[in-house]
Amino acid sequence: MHNDFRKLLEKAIGASEFVIAINLDIRGFSKFSKVVESPEVAMYIKRVYMKLIDEYFNNASFFKPTGDGLLILIPYTEENLDKTVTNATQICFKALVDFGSFCVNDPMINFNVPQKLGIGMSRGTACRLFSEDKILDYSGRVLNLASRLMDLARPSGIVFDDTFGIECLSEKLTGLFEKDSVYIRGIAEKEPIDIYYSKDYTRISPLNKQPIEEVKWITIEDEKTLKQIRARAPNFLYDLSSKPVDPSQIKVRISHPLVTKGRKVEGTISLFDFDNFEYFLEAGKPTLRLKFNALAERLEKAGVKRGWIVTIKVMYPEKQV
Repeated sequence: MHNDFRKLLEKAIGASEFVIAINLDIRGFSKFSKVVESPEVAMYIKRVYMKLIDEYFNNASFFKPTGDGLLILIPYTEENLDKTVTNATQICFKALVDFGSFCVNDPMINFNVPQKLGIGMSRGTACRLFSEDKILDYSGRVLNLASRLMDLARPSGIVFDDTFGIECLSEKLTGLFEKDSVYIRGIAEKEPIDIYYSKDYTRISPLNKQPIEEVKWITIEDEKTLKQIRARAPNFLYDLSSKPVDPSQIKVRISHPLVTKGRKVEGTISLFDFDNFEYFLEAGKPTLRLKFNALAERLEKAGVKRGWIVTIKVMYPEKQV
């Protein structure tokens, strides 16, 4: 396939085109991929891609897998703008509602799968790279915006900006959305932009309602050996110095010596994000409970020895008073 792509690139040219960019993300895919075997992950993602392409977005001109979702491009013209915007929105809503049942009664999917989608939509001009009537790729701000808007659609739902065309939608469809103003890294860091989000599915993070440059991140750093982590299992509590502006944005990052063939590689570390924790208020004090038993198991699986130092970093955006 890469040889065909390389050959097509020799005659490739670019052209500007009006498109709707749709970025779909399978929520919880990373956690899912850690608990099932690789062939099962491949079978599931194949089934999801096929269903989205065959039954939902069969009018799209371009699809690009993103690892845990799809980037979809739908062209439009001045003449069919209203219809295309309406159809794209309706299809996204149908995919959102149906997603949890995509693999029901599929004999190959006999394991638990993710249940939610996050979808970002934007429209405008993009550069279409094509060769011999084959579209190789698209690029442009509209794609980046769709990706950033998709990230806002949590825990699931649909988000689009106010230039997408809310006025193209019927009153019934418009009623499914609510308006808000947000700041987005790389897009609107100092001045907010207006967005619409699916009000029954999406919660816009408070973190996106203040300028990016004003967000203050707090870091708690702790060092423990694997032996100490195992001794403190099953849980370990960290007191936070202040309340997070949005607890869902708390991140825990673990670093440990890199292990190759059972031996420590001096001067080199391995990093991973650890999501097995709970945030709660203990007598009004913000507290984080880390599942040290799960952390110890993951470190042991990576080859970390009992006496090696492991660094635990807890990072969160501080709530502004």
